[in-house]
Amino acid sequence: MIKLVVTDLDGTLLNDKHEVPPRFWDIATRLLKNGVKLGIATGRPHFSITENFKPLLGHVYAISDNGSFIMYDKREILSKPLPHEEIAALVHTSRGIADTYPVLCGKDFWYLESEDKVLLDRVLVFQKNIRIVEDLTKVEDPILKMSVLDLPGAENHAYPHYKSFADRLKVTLGGALWVDVTRKDANKGEALQVLQKLNNISPEETLAFGDFMNDYEMMKAAKYSYAMKNAHPIILETANFVTEKDNNEAGVLDVIEALCFHA
Repeated sequence: MIKLVVTDLDGTLLNDKHEVPPRFWDIATRLLKNGVKLGIATGRPHFSITENFKPLLGHVYAISDNGSFIMYDKREILSKPLPHEEIAALVHTSRGIADTYPVLCGKDFWYLESEDKVLLDRVLVFQKNIRIVEDLTKVEDPILKMSVLDLPGAENHAYPHYKSFADRLKVTLGGALWVDVTRKDANKGEALQVLQKLNNISPEETLAFGDFMNDYEMMKAAKYSYAMKNAHPIILETANFVTEKDNNEAGVLDVIEALCFHA
């Protein structure tokens, strides 16, 4: 019996236009009515979850910033900011890579040191609360994640430059154009385990969906781990199952209906 359902957003629950499938709201309501816990696990900020899932606020676990921050009904369950001394080195590394833009992701604001349209167009999809600063290394607020927008393509361009941080920080691909850096102990899999422990739910009772490398640990924390049909090859290999339909065909919802309502 499935007792916990957790899904990624971009490339997973959302279509390529970043829209929530219309059927989701009825399915989510039915899950909650049946006592199933529901979580959103994303690299996006907490703000993006509250803006896009207002009807469910107070009833859904909001796992943001790749597992660095968990909120439930205005209650902070977990917060794992980056060590402040690492941020300057991360920012300086990004500055040395052509066609990349570093972004510091705090609880309430994302901090940028550029107003280039190409950056703003990408960032505003996820976060409306932005602050432009002269020097990211001078930001004093707690930072949950550093993201790097990499226009040539993150996996082969910027990502290799951050391998030197991998012994002490979690460096992952947040999307085709994004490198994400969090604390070593901050990822969606760790966050999922927090929810499992909090609700006395086992991996065998957990259903999780993901599509990219920031979902890797989450795929390992659930028996019913589903990679999207459109997922990164490594996620396709890591998950126990693969959806029959992709994110533009609401593949997540078909699996939920099959496993949670027709078992």
